[in-house]
Amino acid sequence: MKRLGLKIWGIIIAVIILSQANMNIVMAVTKTDINNKANEQAENNNKKKETEKELKEVQGEKTEAQKQVQVLSTQIDNYEAQIAELDSQISDLNTKIKDSEEKIKKSEEDYTKQEDLLEKRLVATYEAGETSYLDFLLSSESITDFISNYFLVTEVATSDTELLEKIQKQKQEIEQAKKELEDSKKVLDSSKASKQSVATQLQTAKNAKNQQVSKLSEKEKELEEDIEELKKHEKNISADLARMKEIFENQNSQTGSGNNNGNSGSGNSGNGNNNGSTGGSNNNNATSSHGFGWPVSNNRIGTGYGVKGSMWSLGYHTGVDFPVSTGTPVYSVGNGQVFDTGYQRAYGYYVLIYHGNNVYSHYAHASSVQVKKGQMVSKGQQIMLSGATGNVSGPHLHFEIRSPGPGFSNCVNPMNYLP
Repeated sequence: MKRLGLKIWGIIIAVIILSQANMNIVMAVTKTDINNKANEQAENNNKKKETEKELKEVQGEKTEAQKQVQVLSTQIDNYEAQIAELDSQISDLNTKIKDSEEKIKKSEEDYTKQEDLLEKRLVATYEAGETSYLDFLLSSESITDFISNYFLVTEVATSDTELLEKIQKQKQEIEQAKKELEDSKKVLDSSKASKQSVATQLQTAKNAKNQQVSKLSEKEKELEEDIEELKKHEKNISADLARMKEIFENQNSQTGSGNNNGNSGSGNSGNGNNNGSTGGSNNNNATSSHGFGWPVSNNRIGTGYGVKGSMWSLGYHTGVDFPVSTGTPVYSVGNGQVFDTGYQRAYGYYVLIYHGNNVYSHYAHASSVQVKKGQMVSKGQQIMLSGATGNVSGPHLHFEIRSPGPGFSNCVNPMNYLP
């Protein structure tokens, strides 16, 4: 039993020593690694400053656009006030026209009555025959009566004539007033339509400016998100840089020399499955001269490396795409340590693995990540499931090789590293 116990303890100690040795191999850090990380930090800071500058410019454009919108809004308010005043005038004119129409109607009724009464009286006088203005005058008993009756007849005739003339004149005046009011109404209606047209045009301009402000607001929001992402990345880089310096110093204290170049960390050194992660392994045993295998079982390439296009921030495709459906297992192409995981707006959920020799593999657009930062992985080990997160048009695996550093500006043609 004692011998069995000693054997078990011996195996455990051997596993621990081998695991530690593998970790030291993968985590070998050179001055070049530290310089590359420092360069990435400087690049990230420059990009952050440029983004902050662009944000200020967008905010300035937004402020100017808002000022223009305010000016247009004031103009629209003035035009709306004028239109309201015109509406009030038109309402008053309609009331006056209605009053005039009622007066004309009453005058016409009075005129008709007077005219009818005069006609009836003349007809009655004519039909009576013996009774006429002449008979009325000749029936005078004396010259005094004659003169008196003459003046009476004259007054009656004159009164009738003046009445008719008055009614006709009144009718003409009212009709003229009505015509003038109708003309005024047409002019005001035309003015109102013109003002309304101008107000509509101004409202259209205001809507366009508001849309511009909205677009600028969206751009502002995106830039603010970019800055926050860059700040977060800057924090991670600083932590990584401190960690790498610590490892480098430990290496120097152990070896007494700073010339460790980490060359032993790239091939098929292997580290077993000392990681505790879940997931299967890639059955594709093909291996390149760099000791790398394929990241997915389906080795068909979609978009290749270097394809130019405005949809990519550098103006070209920095990796290769494997057109696989969501949920497809993705495998580490070689032995290494998970350098970083997380989410970026462009890459979605991603995994970055360090393989030594300043070589990093990058896997993007995952639907699920199955490893953690600092975890040891082996070639063919499942690290995530493919998906369509980030800036994509459909599910696929975006794969990059970054050398001599982890920054996207260090991307090289992955096909030179794959089988």
